[in-house]
Amino acid sequence: MARSMTGGDAVVAGLRHHGVDVLFGLPGIQLDGLFCALHDATSWLRVINARHEQGVAYMALGYAQATGRPGVYAAVPGPGFLNTTAALSTAYAVYAPVLALIGQIAAPMIGKGFGELHELPDQTAILRGLTRWSGLAWRPVEVPGLMAEAFGRLRTGLGPVGLELPADVLKQRQVVAPAPPWQAPDFPLDEDAVAAAVSLMHAARSPLILVGGGALAAGAAVERLSELLQAPVTSHLQGRGVVDSRKPLSISLAEAAKLWATSDLIVAIGTRLHEPRHVWGLRPGQKVIRVDIDPLQFLRGTKPDVAIAGDAQTLVTAMVEALTRGGLKRASRQDEMLRLKAAQAQERDRVIGPQMAYLRAIEEVLPQDAILVADYTQVGYVAGLVYPARAPRQLISPGYQGTLGFSYATALGAKVACPDKTVVALVGDGGFLFTATELATAAQHDIRVIVVVFADEAYGNVKRMQEEDYGGRVIATDLRNPDFVRFAESFGVAARRAVGPQALGEALRWAMAQPGPTLIEVPVPKFPNPWNVLEPVPD
Repeated sequence: MARSMTGGDAVVAGLRHHGVDVLFGLPGIQLDGLFCALHDATSWLRVINARHEQGVAYMALGYAQATGRPGVYAAVPGPGFLNTTAALSTAYAVYAPVLALIGQIAAPMIGKGFGELHELPDQTAILRGLTRWSGLAWRPVEVPGLMAEAFGRLRTGLGPVGLELPADVLKQRQVVAPAPPWQAPDFPLDEDAVAAAVSLMHAARSPLILVGGGALAAGAAVERLSELLQAPVTSHLQGRGVVDSRKPLSISLAEAAKLWATSDLIVAIGTRLHEPRHVWGLRPGQKVIRVDIDPLQFLRGTKPDVAIAGDAQTLVTAMVEALTRGGLKRASRQDEMLRLKAAQAQERDRVIGPQMAYLRAIEEVLPQDAILVADYTQVGYVAGLVYPARAPRQLISPGYQGTLGFSYATALGAKVACPDKTVVALVGDGGFLFTATELATAAQHDIRVIVVVFADEAYGNVKRMQEEDYGGRVIATDLRNPDFVRFAESFGVAARRAVGPQALGEALRWAMAQPGPTLIEVPVPKFPNPWNVLEPVPD
């Protein structure tokens, strides 16, 4: 029913209509109309503020990555919005369903260049470039339709969206009517393409399945496809856990590299297929099937033999049904894969034993449904690619964006979304200080994240490269750290120091028993180079 409301009221009504019960945001003058409306909604909507705009955006990212549900944040225009763009670009990279509610200067002033407070030359263009869709509300009456489209587009699985909200529109009052649901583009089942894919599968003798973030909801179907084809399943980052890592046919990227030369069919499901196409290289005669919700992916790189646009769950299920009807039977490759996995595990222990020792200590202690948020740090690199992922969304990474320092604030959002799960942020001493002041947010809002800070007093990966690849030209990579234990305690966060893997395991047990957020500082020496065993190039 249409009723009189402000633009801010209309935004909040849209949040409620679309099932949002948490918003991460920082107030400011251009958002006064929104935060007044949020104040009146706190009986059903939890509003979590932070100490920096990047914090609220990363929290929305973590909420979205941990659940697949929309993570929503609000920030003022200009510098406030710009402070969120590292997180927004990460959401873009990993196709996370994040809604950015971004303030704007007063609507009559947009594009005039008068130098209004927080004005940017073209904020709309920046937001458009970092999202899959963006809108701008010129009047309160437009808000319901824009909110409906924003949430509709989030449901397509294509990633973040943004909505600009001018300061005057948020305060203006109009008679506003609810908007009808936005109709997402329909992907009718392409039965001919499915049949062509199934034909290639029947002909293949050593297929390999690669999955990405687009397959997170299709795990059961992908596992059944893998069993029918006796095809190993691998993922670079975003698809970890689509098939339980402990299953014989679920392999790491390093094991997939060993199989690449003899794989005659590549089945890519919800993945950009970047590493194999650009680093490994498709060889002559190697057939490729691609399944993706984003048809633009089929235009990037080598044209696939079969391309099918649509939802991975629907399409893989159709393939499985067709293969089952066709009576496909394959000799088991499970023993072969177990031998390959054991050999690669031995190689990792030989080359990167220190990192693996810490990961084993973590694995022995954490519950099986724990969520790890792996920053761009030595132990985080290894965790992202080989730590056991028993289910989707247990290992959260920034994908190809490689956003250093994203982990702690992102973990806070994941914990808000999954309060009953243990959430651990793995960070280095360099990246941690990017968002370390969000310890205050964790304490204020009682967000029980465990952060493990591996401290080597350097941007370790870059420093090692400077030493080993550039003749010892070490520059700008050494760090001077605070006492991280005392630093955390100054925020009211319980903390302790752990030296060595065994002590880390004991500290994790202690942390899980604490009533609030915790920090564990782990002093470490220089770690060995992990990349040759994590992401090897096929022979």
